Amino acid sequence: MVTGLPKLARALAGVAVLGAVASACAGQDEKEVLPPVVLGMLETTGPTYDDGQQQIFQVSREVRLPYRQPDDGERPRGEQDPYPRPPFHITTDSRVTLRYTLSNLDDREHTVQLLIDPWNEFVRYVPGVTTIRNDEVLPNFSGIERFVVLPPKGRVEGIITPDDMVELAIDLTVAMALERRPPDAAGQFGGPVLYNRTFNIQNRSSEPDPVLQDWMPRSRANIAAVIGFDVGLRTYAPAKVAVELVIDIEDLHGERVLIDGEEGRPVGRPGTVLTPPAGGPAPM
Repeated sequence: MVTGLPKLARALAGVAVLGAVASACAGQDEKEVLPPVVLGMLETTGPTYDDGQQQIFQVSREVRLPYRQPDDGERPRGEQDPYPRPPFHITTDSRVTLRYTLSNLDDREHTVQLLIDPWNEFVRYVPGVTTIRNDEVLPNFSGIERFVVLPPKGRVEGIITPDDMVELAIDLTVAMALERRPPDAAGQFGGPVLYNRTFNIQNRSSEPDPVLQDWMPRSRANIAAVIGFDVGLRTYAPAKVAVELVIDIEDLHGERVLIDGEEGRPVGRPGTVLTPPAGGPAPM
């Protein structure tokens, strides 16, 4: 993990960013802009994978959204598949928007993957890798992946919308269902195949997938919200690149998010890790 490096901070000092506002409260809308999140990779960063033919370079850091823990008596009881209990934080309680700026601090072009791997209040998603023919390793799909070609000394800006974040929450719910009711490990959908299909950017819950229908939630009501995530950068060659995230979160009912320093116990990162089974075909 590479974060807060003085050398990188100096290099970023001259880079225009999306906003200098650390936090702001928007009155009745209960909306807050969180302090910017910066993650960087240096050209000296060592590979996370190296088989002598292919190298993968990756850095990451966690991002905790300011959701609060339930007070005594607020935690829902009962059952709701695939969760161990009904969630306290659901997607209809808030709206989250991520705006990002990817910066290339090198004099040559780089292709960079921006990675977002979600958490809800039950599990944290860690994609892992798929081993394919000749023991070749291929990373499984992250919750959200954006491939970006960065020109020398250039920047690219983008947005992950509230609808994208709801889709991410649904995908994580499907992944939990796959873990609870796994397909035949020896069949064509064994291993990480259906996890990768779920998180494939072309697969949207608004367009039903007959392969995944047995694991899809029956309703969009009471879907566990994304309460945090791991943000990552991945390249396949040494690079000096960085990303800045500006996150705004809107508390739609004024009771789930710790806005502008409100008192309360923040939700932490879940201790349970969800990773697809190893092996299987390449991501679909």
